[in-house]
Amino acid sequence: MPNVIFISEGRLKKLTSIHENVEPDDLMPFVIQAQDIYIQDTLGTKFYTNLQTKVSGGTTNTSEKELLNDYIAPTLANYALWLAFPHLNYKIKNKALLQGTSEEATITDLNTTKYVRGTIEDTAQFYRERLRKYLEDFSTNFPDYTNPGTIGNQPNKSNPYFHGVHIPHPIGCGWDDLNIDPLNTNYL
Repeated sequence: MPNVIFISEGRLKKLTSIHENVEPDDLMPFVIQAQDIYIQDTLGTKFYTNLQTKVSGGTTNTSEKELLNDYIAPTLANYALWLAFPHLNYKIKNKALLQGTSEEATITDLNTTKYVRGTIEDTAQFYRERLRKYLEDFSTNFPDYTNPGTIGNQPNKSNPYFHGVHIPHPIGCGWDDLNIDPLNTNYL
C-alpha cells in the first residue's frame, strides 16, 4: 500500500506557523515521520493502516472524516512542525551542515530556538491528548481502535504530556506510608 498522508500541504501550513514559501520537499519527510511516529502510536497499527487504506480508496465514513479533519490533522501538523523545526534552517549537504541566511532576516540564538520548539511541542501534545480523548469518548465509532488485534503497535492510550521531570514513586516512600492524607490539611 502506498504511504498515504493524512494532511495536505495547504492544511499543514494553515494549521501552523509554517510560511507559504517553505518548500513541500523540505516538509514531507517530517510529515511522514510525525504520522508514523505519533499518529500510528496513538491509533495503533491496525487502525492506522486501515484508515490509510480507506483514505487511499476514498471510502472513509463521516466519523473517520471528522477524526481526520478535526483531530488527526492538527496533531499531525504540529508534530511535523516540531520535527521539521531544527532542519528548516540547516541543510545537510555532501560534506557539511549548512545554515541558510537572508539579507532581511536575523538568526535566532539557541535559547530562543529551544523556547519556540518547546511551545510547538506543547501545542502538539495538547492536540494529541485531544485526539486520544476523542477516541476514548467515541470509541464505538472506531472498532479498530477498541479491538486492535495483536499485530503491530497497540494504541497508546496514555497522556502525551511530559515536561522533562520524572519523579519516581519508589515502594515505601509515599503518603500511604505516613498515613497522611495530602488533601487534608487539618494535621498541620
